[in-house]
Amino acid sequence: MTKTMPARYPGKCARTGARINPGDPIIYNTTTRRAELVTGAHTVTLYGENGPQHFTRNNAGRCEDAPCCGCCTI
Repeated sequence: MTKTMPARYPGKCARTGARINPGDPIIYNTTTRRAELVTGAHTVTLYGENGPQHFTRNNAGRCEDAPCCGCCTI
């Protein structure tokens, strides 16, 4: 499961190795416990009966897993 949130602590991006400062937008993978910087992406929050769901979109409007899951039509 991944969560998009502001960083609480300094660290290093698991994907690029770039420095993460507190307050930087990150995608945190709760399974692997690794953080990646959100670069060139936009977070969309949709509210439903199960509470808020956060989706990260790139500049083309597609999610990070595009086009495999089909959620880009949200």
